[in-house]
Order: sequence, then structure tokens, then C-alpha cells
Amino acid sequence: MNFLKDTFNLSWHEFVLTARNPIWIFFGLFEPVVYLLFFAPFLQGIASSPEFGSNTIQFFAPGLLIMTAMFNAAYVGFDLLDKLDSGFIERIRVTPISRAALALGFVLENALVLLIQSAILIGVSHFFFGLTVSVPGSILLTVLLVLVGIVMSSLSFSLAILIRDGGILANAINFFVLPLFLLSGVMLPISFAPPLIQTISRLNPFSYSVDAARLMLAGQIFNQSVGVAFIIFAILSFAALRWFMHVTRQAVA
Repeated sequence: MNFLKDTFNLSWHEFVLTARNPIWIFFGLFEPVVYLLFFAPFLQGIASSPEFGSNTIQFFAPGLLIMTAMFNAAYVGFDLLDKLDSGFIERIRVTPISRAALALGFVLENALVLLIQSAILIGVSHFFFGLTVSVPGSILLTVLLVLVGIVMSSLSFSLAILIRDGGILANAINFFVLPLFLLSGVMLPISFAPPLIQTISRLNPFSYSVDAARLMLAGQIFNQSVGVAFIIFAILSFAALRWFMHVTRQAVA
């Protein structure tokens, strides 16, 4: 019970702090909305390709949801860096709070923020850009987005504790996230790439999440690719969260 109480109290405390500064909604969604406004129209010129289907927004918007989860969660480590610089670790050492609850609380707060951002992005894509949305698929997609967020935020928080330097942390995140993003097929179909790039992209777990997002919003929730994406990110989220809990225990020991 103490573990659950500590987790809830910490995640809610962090969420209230975030909600008091509503500008996070603007900055968190600014990049994907800009892509919708200024990049999606470029795809109309190649929309005749069978990879796009009949509507480019059906291809592009689901990938933007995965992109939002990737990038927004990947940079949450900078929030933790601020706490570390202010003596957060030293204060936590003298409290009885569970170290595992501490890690889980941070991750769950980020997941809640991500769900709000994703709901807004789906609404904007539907009402202003014509995205066709399957309600069951959207609900299932939010679960996948949470798993993606858990993976990225856990890794970001862990690196923040281990590196303790904002400049190095930014370079480390970009080193991993940018190739994963480019090889995920968010911007253009992977089938457009040379065979070598296509082969490499199959090793990228985010390419499976992007494919699954498109299928789920189209209502194809029982497609095999959806199940594959969930299995991959369930395993990755468990492993990343366990690592973050271990790093937290070591730092607050």
C-alpha cells in the first residue's frame, strides 16, 4: 500500500506542477501541428503511390502521434536534471519514500501528460485535417503510446541521473532518437528507401509502432502487426523501467 500511495502522490504532485504552467501544451504540440500544416501538404504530390492509400493524412497523422511520444518523452530527463541540481536527491535520501515508487511516479506523470497531448493531437487532426478515427482503435492506440512514453522517459530519466550534464544529455538523446525517428517511416513510407535502409528499419522497434498506429486508427485492431508492436513495446517498457528503478536506487542509496 505504501508503494502505491507513494507512486500516486509523487505522480500527482509532478502533474500538478506541470499543469500550473499550461504553456507545456503549446510547446509539446507545436512541432507535430507544424508538420501537419506545412509538411503534410507536400505529400499530396505523391499521394498516388499505393503506400499512401486514398488519404495522406491517414498515413501521416498516426506517425505524428508516435513522434510526439518519442520526442516529448525523450527530453523529460532535463526536468529531472533541474531537480538534481536543486538538491532533490539529497532531500529524498532522508525520506522513507520507496525508491521504486519514486521512479514509477515520474514515469506515470509523463504518461499522463502524453495522453492529454495525444488526445488533443487526434482531435486537431480529425476536426481540422479530416483524419478518420476509429474509436476502439484510438483507445487501443493510447495504450501503445503510453508504452512508447514509458520506454523513452525511463531511458531519458536514467541518462539524466548517470550523465548529470545537460549538454551531454542532449547530444546523447539526439544520437539515438534521430536515427530511430528517421527509420520509423513517420515522414515517408519505408518502401521508398533503398533495400539496405529497408533492412535496417526492420531492426527499429518504432517502425512497428508507426505501422500499428496507422492500422489502429483505421480500425484494424486485430491485425497481426498491432500485436507485434504491443509485444515489442511491452518488453521494452518493462526493461527500461526496471533499469530506471535500478539507477534511481543506486543514486538515492
